[in-house]
Amino acid sequence: MATEPASPSPPPPAPTALTPGPRALAFSTLHSKTLSKTLSAISYPSFAACFPRIAEQAPAALKGMHSSMVSRLESFATEEFETILRERDVVGNLNRLEEVIREGRRGRKGGGEKEEEGEGGSWSPHLLPARSLLAAHTTPLHQSQQSQLNAKLQTTESQNATLAAEIRAQRAEIAALLALAETLVRDLEGAAGMLGERGEGIGKEGREGEEALRAEG
Repeated sequence: MATEPASPSPPPPAPTALTPGPRALAFSTLHSKTLSKTLSAISYPSFAACFPRIAEQAPAALKGMHSSMVSRLESFATEEFETILRERDVVGNLNRLEEVIREGRRGRKGGGEKEEEGEGGSWSPHLLPARSLLAAHTTPLHQSQQSQLNAKLQTTESQNATLAAEIRAQRAEIAALLALAETLVRDLEGAAGMLGERGEGIGKEGREGEEALRAEG
């Protein structure tokens, strides 16, 4: 007896596009705005106000230090954010959430069918309205995706808080280093003054000795 040919396997699902959808773009925009707001807290005027003497005597050096610090912090935060996007497939998950929402909206537009009962008062799933069937399939996935999105947003907020703490710590470290530099400058100035006074005294003693030798001669 000949065997029936196996039915073809269903085609694999279409891959989710990695082009950011509205929610992925909104997520990236939120991160960019939060990062910009955090970095704006250490603007150069605010930074220079902490070190007025250095800002007056070496403004170019202080501006270079400030620019380098802000640039490194921005690069670090951006690279970490992009790493999280890749490792957790944030764009793909948000795009899938977009698709679920679109399917739900299409279902609502095409719904409106009334429930029908079969013989003997029983009901069949295929007689349910399209809206109910769609909700039964998409609601759990929607809730799961929403929970993942909330978790990612909380992670981003936590990372921003950590970044702000690191910035404050680096500002304190820079302040300590500059204070030490100012102390060393003052010490060097004092030593130079003492050396000048001592040099004048030695010169005076030498001249007196030379005059005494001439008198004896």
